[in-house]
Amino acid sequence: MTDEKPDDEEAENALPDDVSGGLRFVHLVEMQTRAQVSELTATVDALIETLIGEGQLPLKAFEKRKRLTVLRETERASRDASVEIAAVDDKYALTGLPRIDCEARLPLCLARCCTLPFVLSAQDLDEGVARWDHARPYLIRRRDSGYCVHNEGACTIHERRPAACRLYDCRKDRRIWVDFDARIPAP
Repeated sequence: MTDEKPDDEEAENALPDDVSGGLRFVHLVEMQTRAQVSELTATVDALIETLIGEGQLPLKAFEKRKRLTVLRETERASRDASVEIAAVDDKYALTGLPRIDCEARLPLCLARCCTLPFVLSAQDLDEGVARWDHARPYLIRRRDSGYCVHNEGACTIHERRPAACRLYDCRKDRRIWVDFDARIPAP
């Protein structure tokens, strides 16, 4: 065994994978916790329905208290962060993809679709090609300009791009085009 230090590049690459893997584990646990909370909610709802049905809990008093609680919890939920992941098993097996000559339209639309936020799939995360925002798992990472980090005049990961990019059809999206066929981009 030697006391050799790993070269700088090797050490630099190891940390992001460790951090990314750790975050994915934490987020998986969080998603499992959400499922458990959902089951608990169903149990409480069933209990309440039973109590009301058997006349043990006055319906009007319950409905009033529930309205107030729902308002409070809705406000709280809007402040809470959440973790999402795209439900796409195999982006390479997708069919019926839109056929758009993006390269010819880029000077007009300025790749506005590359400013739209979307979540990555487990396949994207496993490939490790599409970069995600560690502060907002698992959204595609974007630059301060709002553009995807993989947009450098053209998509740098086009062959391995996420399903959201493969499936997106800008032709009727008013954020992108006033009139796609007439080649009039949105202001």
